[in-house]
Amino acid sequence: MTKPTPIRRTNTAGLRAALLQKHGYRCAICGVSNDSVPLQFAHIQRLAAGGESSPDNLTVLCPNCHIQFDRQPHEIEFTAFLGALLKDNPLFREVELEPLIEGRERFRPDILVKRLALDDEQLLVIECKTAVVLGTSHITSAADQLKRYAAHVPGARPVLAVPATLSVRELAILASADIEVWDLPTLADAFRDQLPRPDASFYGNLLAEYLLRDKRKTREEELVSRLEICKPGKSDWLLYQTLVGEILEELFCPPLYKPIPQHSDSSKVNRPDFLIPNYADSGFWAFLRDKYQADYVVVDAKNHSGEVGKLDVLQIANYLKPYGAGLFAIICSRLGGDKCGCEHTLREQWLDHNKLIGILDDYDLSMMLAAKSERRGPEGILTSKIQNFRLSM
Repeated sequence: MTKPTPIRRTNTAGLRAALLQKHGYRCAICGVSNDSVPLQFAHIQRLAAGGESSPDNLTVLCPNCHIQFDRQPHEIEFTAFLGALLKDNPLFREVELEPLIEGRERFRPDILVKRLALDDEQLLVIECKTAVVLGTSHITSAADQLKRYAAHVPGARPVLAVPATLSVRELAILASADIEVWDLPTLADAFRDQLPRPDASFYGNLLAEYLLRDKRKTREEELVSRLEICKPGKSDWLLYQTLVGEILEELFCPPLYKPIPQHSDSSKVNRPDFLIPNYADSGFWAFLRDKYQADYVVVDAKNHSGEVGKLDVLQIANYLKPYGAGLFAIICSRLGGDKCGCEHTLREQWLDHNKLIGILDDYDLSMMLAAKSERRGPEGILTSKIQNFRLSM
């Protein structure tokens, strides 16, 4: 999410005045006045995606609406957006949104549509997903759901539509289930001629931005490439530690502050690789502050050639104190944690001491970076892992 730029910080007084006048000195979404709440600039098409700081590509929003504007909408909005594209595309006909299917079971797929191909046509049953975090468990669940739908609609081809770039692992799961994938690259290419000029449509802009991407690597893609070539083991431990700091800063700053490297406590015994100050006043990070006194996020980077174990968890747990850094930590490990000592110790620390420690492997970090580049909240990976940890107790 790009950091909001308050109106008062604009470099051009004329542009500021023109935008405020254009929108009647009110938020373009909720209508609150600039007198009540200082309005902020919002780029309709992001600068990183080729947008300009021009009147046509700027609007004024209150802080609350700005946050919502930058956040991915609900699945029903993506379903409606995709349905509208299908209705306006001559290759598709008889588009039905959430039709009721009667049979041994009654269900409502998101979209039922016929696709024309030469002199033939094919019935598609489409499930739309916009989960901030997909991952293999969510993908497998969606695949099972689509197979059940297709089994009740004779001749139907199951399709998963998601406005995100899926990983090789996720694509392989769907391919093995014989499910057609409409991910962000596929959607952008298939409907490129229907995408509108930049406006306030989240998904229209998302697809248009994908098509406008520079052929050079984005910052997120560069970090993924560096992660892939960093060798596990002692020789690259410093490279990995530095890279983890850069990745976490790219993912979470703001709302978090820049990571502080290698800070010892007063005993000079416990020394995590990073402390990340957390002064967030809303959302996931504020929840962690309230629930786990996480005024800082404690981070260790373990460039082991194997999985981290019990001793690695105990080492970072020693730094977690309710009146010190707080009770939340992250261990970044190339291969994650082992199934015995690590998982048992994580549960023990949470149950006995209320210390919550998350393990992020290379796949998790890559997924977070992909989410960040596509305007999905990367903290959703952590949310999902915490949820799975809690539900496994």
